[in-house]
Amino acid sequence: MNSYTLGITGSWWIFAICALAGIALSWWSYQVTNPPLTALRRFLLGSLRALALTLLLFALFEPVLSMIRASLANPRLAIVIDKSLSMSLKDGRIDRAKALKQAIASSNIGSMNEDDIEIIVFGEDAKGNIPSLARADSIPATGLYTNITKALKVLTDADESDAVQAAILFTDGAVNAGANPLYEAELFGRPVYAVGIGDSLDPRDASIQSILVNEIVYAGTKVPVSVTVRATGFPESSNATIAVYDNGSLIGKESISLQSGLSTYSVSVQFVPSQPGIHKITARVSTAGNELTLKNNEISEFMKVLMQKRIISVFAGSPSPDLTFVKSVLERIPESKIVIHVQKQGSEFYPPAPTAQSLSEAESIVMIGFPIASTPASLMQLIKKEAENGKPLMFIASQQVDYQRLSPLEPYLPFSVTSTSQQEFLAMPNVQEGGESSPIMRILGDGRDAERWNSLPPIYKTETFVDVKPESEILATIRIGSAPVQEPLIMTRTFAGKRSLAVLGYGLYRWKLMGMAPDIARGANDMPDILSAFIDQSIQWIGASEKEQLVKIRSSRKFYIGGEKVELIGQVYDASLDPIDDAIVSVMLTGPNTKRDIRLANMGAGRYVASVSGLPAGDYFYQGTATKGSILGKDDGRFVVGTESAEYLNLKMNAPLLRSITEITGGRFYTPNTVSTFLDDLKKHPRFTQTSIVKETELALWNNVWLLMIAISAFAIEWFFRKRSGLV
Repeated sequence: MNSYTLGITGSWWIFAICALAGIALSWWSYQVTNPPLTALRRFLLGSLRALALTLLLFALFEPVLSMIRASLANPRLAIVIDKSLSMSLKDGRIDRAKALKQAIASSNIGSMNEDDIEIIVFGEDAKGNIPSLARADSIPATGLYTNITKALKVLTDADESDAVQAAILFTDGAVNAGANPLYEAELFGRPVYAVGIGDSLDPRDASIQSILVNEIVYAGTKVPVSVTVRATGFPESSNATIAVYDNGSLIGKESISLQSGLSTYSVSVQFVPSQPGIHKITARVSTAGNELTLKNNEISEFMKVLMQKRIISVFAGSPSPDLTFVKSVLERIPESKIVIHVQKQGSEFYPPAPTAQSLSEAESIVMIGFPIASTPASLMQLIKKEAENGKPLMFIASQQVDYQRLSPLEPYLPFSVTSTSQQEFLAMPNVQEGGESSPIMRILGDGRDAERWNSLPPIYKTETFVDVKPESEILATIRIGSAPVQEPLIMTRTFAGKRSLAVLGYGLYRWKLMGMAPDIARGANDMPDILSAFIDQSIQWIGASEKEQLVKIRSSRKFYIGGEKVELIGQVYDASLDPIDDAIVSVMLTGPNTKRDIRLANMGAGRYVASVSGLPAGDYFYQGTATKGSILGKDDGRFVVGTESAEYLNLKMNAPLLRSITEITGGRFYTPNTVSTFLDDLKKHPRFTQTSIVKETELALWNNVWLLMIAISAFAIEWFFRKRSGLV
């Protein structure tokens, strides 16, 4: 059923009165003419003027024609085919490429009318409007990721006129990009049938799942490297070897005994880098068994090594157990000098007394129960000046801390104080979700670090309440007894190149004396020293803060899969950190048999971009320079081309996910051997029926060129005949 509605701005009564007045005026103006005209000529000229005036008046009322048209359309089927790299794998018993062809043929979807199907292929992206199944079959399975959500979103966002009432999905379900496809399937709101391609049993395979290293370290400092390995399908008593390399040189090796079934193993090695620069840390696993693929047996990460002797200034409001324990950890840091300033009664300090020079030489400043009420304001201004220059701060509270004295440093700390009281209570750490992934909170890196933190004995905390700054990250809150309280205990802040860390509790020595010491006394010598690890890693983290660079050039990723485009991104600022738009930014890129000079395009707001494709596999170094008459600054970095895709990290067909998609949408799950019933199931589904398509269109007549041309033509013809008739 079709309907048409004409609407105007204002009242039709007003328009009718104005139009009638215009028509009457037009005819009246030709009742008496000089020279006299025939009645026919007067009627013609009056009608032309009336028509023109009415059309102009009609346009002034902004008329809009609304058209609603309804029609019935046959239901269409969306055929969604996975073309990611994992679809080219050969499982122990299944060739996925052949299984896909068999599934498509067995489903008999090729017998459907081409007008009744829509074909979509996807990998990391989704592409629709594929003209035929033969064309889809000829597209190679080279997608670098599997993003089912993006494929379903194409259907969700489609116009209603597409009349797609169901979808059949051919995939292994090994999602590694995009959001959870269950949500998008639910939004689609129509049945999704899924055909699982691949083996649902775990293949025999060992893969490196992750490697965790510090982003920035110092030469001569012991650096831990944590590696997570996933192994499936190996018989009992099989062995695997995990080797870790620094720029290709072996730095550690561990052997593990594999269990049958699926298991995840964590290995940690330590080494001491000696040379400054950007180091490529690589972990590699090897086994004696025949694995499904070796393309997931290696993973790399980059680490920047700085060569610098570290001077750490420690300020304490008074001698305390926390100061003693922190000092013992700091003194074990290689190539470091610890300068401790402890305040006496009044404003004096035990030797050495702090000076402006000693503060300027320090790499970072640690405050333990400092400042107190008698701390000189002039000293706080000296510390503030260093913080303004980007010097990192670490703050550990105490009962005697004077937060009013601390206020000059609040702009550089992760918090601002709202109220404070010296009333103290006991509180245990409660590590936030994701907090254990911070390098500061890492203990052994085996997935149980949060549990270790949360089982520590309580420490003291005053009734001091703070506001956490937006750019701060809360790593741990507190727990009183078994009740969690959303008050921060440990937090960090990174802003404008400056780093700070705060611990709002004190009595940290209890973590060692009451947590670790009793177990050691009972003979458990393998207990981790959480306090020492925390202090050591905190100092490394704040010490890694570098002054804000005026020229930054980075690759969009550190690791690229062969065939991917490499994107170089530059940012250029002046001394006031205002962006510079008219600089010349160039990058010299060197790699295996490659040396390119690349000019980055100006994108505005101080951003410069260039894309590079066709790079052969290997390690690449780049050095960029920004100039504007003179050199504004330089930056360098490193990336790798040829690393293996995330498609090889999970090689099992994800049947549970595909079943969930079909259950939530009212579809059905098949394998290539059972999909022959698909068309019968589809035709029986109550949703797969003719669809009523309603199209609503609005046509703005007031700015229609033809309406205006008719009005102008009427005036022109009237003027022509007036001249011919000799009217004045």
